[in-house]
Amino acid sequence: MDKELFGKLPGLSRPFEFWKTVCHSDANNHEQQLADEFWPMQNPALNQIPYMKKNSIFHTARRTSPYRLAAALALCFAIGPARETAASILAYEGFNYAVNQPLPTMALGTGWGGPWTQISGAMVGQPPTLSYPTALPSTGEALLNGGGLGSASRPFLTPLSNAGSDLWISFQELTAIGAVPSASVELQPTSPSLPDIAVDKVPGGAITLNGLPAGFSAGVGNVDFFVLQLAQWNAGGTLVNLFVDPGAVLGPPTASLLLPGSALQLQQFYYQSNAGEELDEIRVGTTLQDVAAAAVPEPSTFTMLVGGLLLLLPFAARTRRLLRKSSGA
Repeated sequence: MDKELFGKLPGLSRPFEFWKTVCHSDANNHEQQLADEFWPMQNPALNQIPYMKKNSIFHTARRTSPYRLAAALALCFAIGPARETAASILAYEGFNYAVNQPLPTMALGTGWGGPWTQISGAMVGQPPTLSYPTALPSTGEALLNGGGLGSASRPFLTPLSNAGSDLWISFQELTAIGAVPSASVELQPTSPSLPDIAVDKVPGGAITLNGLPAGFSAGVGNVDFFVLQLAQWNAGGTLVNLFVDPGAVLGPPTASLLLPGSALQLQQFYYQSNAGEELDEIRVGTTLQDVAAAAVPEPSTFTMLVGGLLLLLPFAARTRRLLRKSSGA
């Protein structure tokens, strides 16, 4: 199991399901009999992660003995919760422009390599700014698609890489009352061998991450807050987590995917939408705090959780001894 990637998975609120999802054990039949007693939560849906190949670093788990579990929990203590690097704001666009200013003339913000390019449609600055309870304070206005299918892009000042740290990206969207939900944000890498990272909102309000279900929009007339985590690259690839409308404490991602291959080098931000869609508050950084006001779970919470699991080990060992006596009778 890849220690770096294990440490990047947030939301350890279901330790038994989590361990069944990401670990692999060569258990024999006797250990499986024990596990039927020791693992009370059986959910076949947890044994598969969409979009990930079966031969990836994520494996479907079989049952494990108490001794293997003890080693696993020791590994949990050694790795600890997700690491955070020093904060670094890499790009920001708050649409601080004049009312009805055309998109092609918008060149403010930080971390960009040039102004916006209007590919199609007619997008303009329009008040009010968008805001969300767990987003950072908003400034300026919002970008409104005033009519028809529109698309635009803007290059980053330099390609943004997750080779040395996580990348965190956030943005806000709103579908105006009377409009049909349809918007797409794509983070486009320099390498043609790597896919774009696409967050789509489709008619009906469903949200997807590269085609994977990621929940639903808050609805017409309501702001949606999107947070993306691109975990620091390792030999296994890049883990991408999407959080839709996160709460005060960041919970499990609404969708995740693994991109095999080299580290990402993101070169531009692409946006496409129907008339009546708004975009605002684009942020890119190296920590969650750079892009959102949501908090990560406290390390003490993680420690208490794992400590509680350790208390189960004597019970598991006793159950195993009883099973052995029963089978020998």
